[in-house]
Amino acid sequence: MTFVPGADLDEDGAQYPSPEEIDAALAGVPEELTWDWASSRLIPVFERGYTEGFPGDPMVNSISHLGIGIGYGIDFGPCIGRVTRSMAERWEASIEQIEHASFAHLAEVVAGLGRGDLQSVVHQGHFFRVLGRPEGWASSVVLAGDAELIRIFGVRDAVFTVPARNCLLAFGPGTPTRAIAEITVQSEAMDPHPLALDPFIMVDGRLHWEGLAEDEPIEMV
Repeated sequence: MTFVPGADLDEDGAQYPSPEEIDAALAGVPEELTWDWASSRLIPVFERGYTEGFPGDPMVNSISHLGIGIGYGIDFGPCIGRVTRSMAERWEASIEQIEHASFAHLAEVVAGLGRGDLQSVVHQGHFFRVLGRPEGWASSVVLAGDAELIRIFGVRDAVFTVPARNCLLAFGPGTPTRAIAEITVQSEAMDPHPLALDPFIMVDGRLHWEGLAEDEPIEMV
């Protein structure tokens, strides 16, 4: 298993938990990660552009409802343990079972989030909001469904970007593309393993991933 530090992203950059915090979290992890223990802690995560795990034991991946490829992890608080093929085999769990458990946990966590969890930011006159919870994998909230995004962000038209696993940025429909790209790139530079993903566009309450429409960009009206 690989452990990936979680992090909050503040105005000074990505802050990672201390070794003491990670040790304390891992102290509560059982030696044998059974399906019964792990299934309620599974989460969907975006891949970070480099190989995680061990040679010969690839990560479990699938395609989300938005058409973007994702992986799966176990939420340990300040760190994430990635789900590999050998783990799935020991659990005798199919990708569909892992996916179902991960999105069920995501829904449970996202249900506890609201507008009070958003940080408002102004950069060179451009207003946007940042979601940094759940810690270490806030980017996954964009996978929670249109209704939840509307409930949390209060808008039916928006552009969402995910510079790193630990943050989700939301821009209003009037924000220039140039500003969105600049702010997102600056945020990516704060993380050693940025996601470098195309934005997610919400139009009339429906979310799309722009990575599927490079030839025909989605335009907001």
